[in-house]
Amino acid sequence: MVRPPGTVSNVKAPTKLLGTLGGLALVGAAGVLTTRAVGERVRRSSDPALDDELARPTDVTHLELPTHDGGSLHVVEVPGEGRPVVLLHGVTLQWWVWSAVIRRLRGAHRVVAWDMRGHGRSRAGTDGVSLEAAATDLVTLLERLDLRDAVVVGHSMGGMVLGRFSVQHRDVMAERVAGRVFLATSAASLSIKGLSGGLVALAGAMASLSRAGLRNPRLVYGWKDTDLSLALIRPVFGRHATARMVEDVREMLSEVPAGTLAEAGASIASHDVSEELGAVEGPAMVVVGEEDRLTPPSHASALAGLLEGAELLRLPTVGHQVMQEAPDLLAAAIERFDADLAHGTVRVGDALAAEAGA
Repeated sequence: MVRPPGTVSNVKAPTKLLGTLGGLALVGAAGVLTTRAVGERVRRSSDPALDDELARPTDVTHLELPTHDGGSLHVVEVPGEGRPVVLLHGVTLQWWVWSAVIRRLRGAHRVVAWDMRGHGRSRAGTDGVSLEAAATDLVTLLERLDLRDAVVVGHSMGGMVLGRFSVQHRDVMAERVAGRVFLATSAASLSIKGLSGGLVALAGAMASLSRAGLRNPRLVYGWKDTDLSLALIRPVFGRHATARMVEDVREMLSEVPAGTLAEAGASIASHDVSEELGAVEGPAMVVVGEEDRLTPPSHASALAGLLEGAELLRLPTVGHQVMQEAPDLLAAAIERFDADLAHGTVRVGDALAAEAGA
């Protein structure tokens, strides 16, 4: 039988479409199954001794400091006898991400941590959520609490704030900061001597998706307690992350306003102090997890190369969330850095790297 022209294509087209839809359905089903498997695996992971220390401390003093641009800065403080240690968290996080580290430093140090502007209980002023504005907030914190001879520890975006503070407020740094710890961070998000990492991609996605969400709130992902949320967050950690660590990050993410994500993402994406930071004198240490996918070890190496005399500490099996994954090693690094500052030497990186690899 001779078919009229076009009959063959009219029969095959629906068949081909059904085949394509079937293939997409299989891919989608596989994705759901994979996401569910990741979620179940995350929920089974635990470290009872460490997980208990991740709970936010309740015996801290809460302070509210006015910012230069009409906002407010939520700060927590734990009294101690030794050198002040100031903890600056990364984008989407809050002060209590440092809980396990605070427990290890308390008593021996006056420990101070903030909610960065636009995060937690801190409210951004007219300058928005930018690295420059947050660097000025650090000046406010140091001066209002009259902190001197402090060690400032900046994680991820907090480390970028520390870098921006170093180049824009050298007089305050010289007067009040004894040493800086750059933790899982970068001197330039886009590139350092041709090196790139995942943080700039994340920042760009945060900015674009959040702007879309501001136009249409239904587009904002709410970071609810689902397998998808856990699967999306899990790669931020190294191999030994527990359910408690991932859940804490999910909770903090769920509380970040879309506007904060948009402004912070744009500021991270344009961050670059690589030309200026090398001219800033002062003891510094750079710490990174070997399994950090957002600010990889290549960025830490380049950052350490910019800071004269800085030690570089690389932690095996640790990802981006060093303060949650390896609070013992991080607290020990800060303690040794403190001791070396007191004695006028900086040897902490090599010593702890040997311990971590043992």
